[in-house]
Amino acid sequence: LLSITIGSFLVFLTSVLKGTNQANITAEVKQHGQVVLDTLESQIRNATDAVCLNPANGSLCASPTQSTTYIKLLRVNSDPLHIRCVPFSGTTQNGRIEIAVSAVVLGTIPSNFTSITSQDTVSGVSIDPCTFTIVPSSGGVSAPPIVAVNFTISQGVAAASRSDFLASVDFQTTISLRGY
Repeated sequence: LLSITIGSFLVFLTSVLKGTNQANITAEVKQHGQVVLDTLESQIRNATDAVCLNPANGSLCASPTQSTTYIKLLRVNSDPLHIRCVPFSGTTQNGRIEIAVSAVVLGTIPSNFTSITSQDTVSGVSIDPCTFTIVPSSGGVSAPPIVAVNFTISQGVAAASRSDFLASVDFQTTISLRGY
């Protein structure tokens, strides 16, 4: 009877610890995702226009409203801001969102991108998939476009793989440009 009671207590304790681990990891991933979303929202809101770019070569997208992993934000009295999604690569590199300020011309990609997420493959986060969609406003020519942002964030690609240490959170929002 004593061994059954102790066994039941250990199962209960293990279950509680796993639930606590899962809640902590999920909260940490959500916090990282919200920081990324706040950063993107601030940058996009202050732009005067958004342009869809081809991630392979920096040229304009075939359709300005297609989903892409690379956009350029035009700003008043400032160089354009480039934002791109970089997918994870195996267990050596997290997926991430990067930003670069550059006056480069179409058809070239800036070389000075910096990540807005932690790059540590164990304690950092990985973003994948990630897309931006530029939607023209229904208010006519004088209304600013809207940028839809969608990404999924999870722990770093080399983080613990136990089920109670896994968390993945989807983020999506639409942001209207105000710098018009």
